[in-house]
Amino acid sequence: MAVTVDILKLTQVHGVIAVRETGTTPATGTIALATTLLKGTETQASPVVNLKAIHWALDTGATATITRNGQILYTLSESGSLDFYGFTDNTENASDIAVDVLGAGGTVLVECSKVSGYGSQQHQGADGDLG
Repeated sequence: MAVTVDILKLTQVHGVIAVRETGTTPATGTIALATTLLKGTETQASPVVNLKAIHWALDTGATATITRNGQILYTLSESGSLDFYGFTDNTENASDIAVDVLGAGGTVLVECSKVSGYGSQQHQGADGDLG
């Protein structure tokens, strides 16, 4: 069992995380709101994060689930993409995101919208000013 959780993009309001599993046994990668999505220049207190998109490519026979606070939100198989254009999934949005990959392996990309709880620099104006 080998699972990795890699940060592909991390800004004040956005994060893209890859969970990769290369073994043949169940593996869980956790996206911790208080640490994984925290930039070095931010502080956090009770972070809230919505799901903005999910992209996945799983090996033949593998499945994956996305769970928050013990509630399975999505069950994934084969390959695909869910992009919530114009909205986000806010179910259990104060809870960490667990990605379980069952079977031969694969990759799940989780795109997150950081809603609140990440300090004074969280939102920026249209001009890019963090003030």
